[in-house]
Amino acid sequence: MRNVSVSLNADNQIAVQVGSESRAGESYYLGLQPNSENHEFRPATGTMQLVTEWIRMLTALNDGHTLFLPFDFSDEYTRWLHVHREGRYLTIVFGWATVEGWAISPQDLSQYADSLPGFMPDEPLITQTLYMPRVLSDLRHSRELLASQAAREQFHAKPDDRLIT
Repeated sequence: MRNVSVSLNADNQIAVQVGSESRAGESYYLGLQPNSENHEFRPATGTMQLVTEWIRMLTALNDGHTLFLPFDFSDEYTRWLHVHREGRYLTIVFGWATVEGWAISPQDLSQYADSLPGFMPDEPLITQTLYMPRVLSDLRHSRELLASQAAREQFHAKPDDRLIT
C-alpha cells in the first residue's frame, strides 16, 4: 500500500492521496503546454512534470523547513500540500490559497515554494506524518505511471473542444 500517490482520474483531475486523505484538483492550466504552438491539452504530461518538480523540491528540503506543493490549478484559487520536514519525517497538511492556477508553471514552483500568501489549511485540520524516503519512493512510482500515460497522450492527441472557436 502506498502512503502517497498522484494520478489522473477519469475526468483528468489530479488525484492526490496522502495517508488517509485524498483530494482531486483541476489540471486544465497544468495540461496546456506553454511551448506548444497548437495548445494541445496534455494533462498527464503536465502532471508528470509537476510530480518531477515535487520530487526535486522535496529532495532539496532542509531539516526544519517548510515547502508548499500545488496540485489544483483552478481559475481563482489553488490547492496545496503544506510539507514540513523534521529529520527523516514529513508532516503534510492539505490546504488552499487564492493564487490563480494559470499563474503557476509545473516546471518551476519556486515562486511559492517557501512562502505562500494566504495559505489556509483545510478544516478540520488533519496532519499526517510520513517517512520521507517512503514518500519519495511513492512519488517516483506515481511519476512512472504518469510517464506511461504521457507517452500515450503523445500518440493519441486530439483537439481540445474548449480551445476551438
